[in-house]
Amino acid sequence: MRFIYACDIHGDTNKYERLFQKAKEENIEYIVLGGDLLPKRGIRVIIQPEFIKGFLNEYFKKLNDNNIKCILIPGNDDLEKLDIQINELCNRYTNIYNIDNKRVDIENVSFIGLSKVLDHPFGSKNRVLVEENLKMQPQLSEDIYINKDTAIITIEEWEKYRQTNVDKMEDILSNLPKADKEKKTIYVFHNPPYGVGLDVCANGLQVGSKAIMKFLEDSNSYMSLHGHIHESTRISGLWYNELGKTICIQPGQTELGEGKCYYVIIDTELNKQYRYEM
Repeated sequence: MRFIYACDIHGDTNKYERLFQKAKEENIEYIVLGGDLLPKRGIRVIIQPEFIKGFLNEYFKKLNDNNIKCILIPGNDDLEKLDIQINELCNRYTNIYNIDNKRVDIENVSFIGLSKVLDHPFGSKNRVLVEENLKMQPQLSEDIYINKDTAIITIEEWEKYRQTNVDKMEDILSNLPKADKEKKTIYVFHNPPYGVGLDVCANGLQVGSKAIMKFLEDSNSYMSLHGHIHESTRISGLWYNELGKTICIQPGQTELGEGKCYYVIIDTELNKQYRYEM
């Protein structure tokens, strides 16, 4: 199986188009998108539903017309309350698979996805989790948005709220669909694991999940695909590493409007992966 993997497109239509053209040029049947599909600029409650209904619908149709399948998860910047709309769109097409908290078996591969991320400094607490011994980072916004971005609380209220009202990464991972032992398992987790160079912020802070790190170490899975920290590859110099027998990949991404798009082409038969920019 050969596929293109990219993440953190954030509604950049030029990047979407480049990935489509690359799949056509290379005769690749699959595109895997690792979260943060929708625009994050402006008023997201208005822009993101319009993007799903308009561009994303037409994009999925174009992929279908060209016999290209797309496997995807949302990310923390994609409003959780729009999951119903995303699922309805994906269900219109037989070539589109939303694997958030689900498993899909394609050819000799089982894909299992998770959109959730650890609590971060940003005010929009969309899809965030905590884990054992995770300290709250200094917050960049005085207003904290919870309950799918509809309720606003203070930083002090959030500090108390997250202690009892936010799920733990360990629990979410333990309840994921089980892998098919007869197939190669690829996890698509928006949050990268801790400590293997795929989670490094511009300030050098490692913000990956220790629970995901342990999960992958114990899983004996074939591969895991990540995103979330756009600049990590630039800061650490690493876009892949290994945890036990699991190959972990984080291609990184440029910001909206910047010229380049980072992606990886993966061949599960030849056990090879190559990172590109275009």
